[in-house]
Formats: sequence, structure tokens, C-alpha cells
Amino acid sequence: MNFEYEEHWKEYNNNDLSHSETHYLLALYSLSKQKGELRAVDLAKELDVSRNAVSLQLKKLIEKKLVLVNKNFLKLTKQGKAKIETIANKRQTMIVFFMEVLGVSEATAKTDSCKVEHLLSDDTGEALLKFVQFLRSDRKVVLDFLKQFQRFYLQCDPEINCGLCENIHKMESSDV
Repeated sequence: MNFEYEEHWKEYNNNDLSHSETHYLLALYSLSKQKGELRAVDLAKELDVSRNAVSLQLKKLIEKKLVLVNKNFLKLTKQGKAKIETIANKRQTMIVFFMEVLGVSEATAKTDSCKVEHLLSDDTGEALLKFVQFLRSDRKVVLDFLKQFQRFYLQCDPEINCGLCENIHKMESSDV
């Protein structure tokens, strides 16, 4: 087997944002929606990290032109907002895919999507979104595909309510 790992694992370091930077941006976005004006100390409290850690991370985000500091208040730039929206869309798409298609729990879906949200390329994120939208459509071919996949993969236990069977049955009844 040829895994070509040496070429691919190096790509991890070529990501626009680190995992930590992503979480700082997401927290900044979320807190600014709640509070309006936001200071570094607010971010430190929210993330349960030191002010020094926030300062170091903000320096990187400012250099990347994703965050501005004006009179000690933090603000996402347009580029920062666009980056966060892309990441959040990938995260939500993966959560839906993991739960509704693969049948994993919500907790697992959220954790796993958090782990990879910023690592997927925009092309892969967009392709996954298209696939999830297709799978959520009410086309007969989708229903047939999901039924076959469910029989092959899930072997649903009637005692376990994962939501997938229920979604397929809803699609079946609305298709008639």
C-alpha cells in the first residue's frame, strides 16, 4: 500500500487558521453578537484562558487581518466574518451529515465536526453541502438510496431512536 502520508500530512500546516485561532474567532463572533462591544478580557473569560494567551492569539489574528482592535474593543473584519461564516457552514453541514446520514449521536457529530471544520477545503465543504442538500431532498432516488444504505449499514434496532429511520419514514410518507 502506498499511503503518500509524507505529502499529505504536511498540508495540515498550510491551513489558513489553526484549531485554536478558529475557536478564538468563533468565540469572538458569538460574544460580539451577544454583547456588542467586546474586550480581550471578555474573550479570556469565555474561553477560560489567560489574558496573555488571548493577547498572543489576537496578535496572529490581527496580522491575518481577521480582527481589528479599536479603543481596546475587538471587532471582526469583513474577511474575519466571511471566514467564520464559511467555517460555521462547514461545521453545520458536517453535523447534519454525521447525524442524519451516518447516524451518529448529536454529541459525537458536534465533537467530530469541531475537529475538522477548519481543516476541510472550501471545495470539499461546498461539495459536502451539495451532497447533504441532495440527501435532504424528497426525490425518490434519494429515498431509495437512504433505504438501501440504512439496510446495509445501520441495521436499525427498533428500540433505538436515532432519528434517521424517522426521517426516512417521513420522506416516504410525503413522497406518496
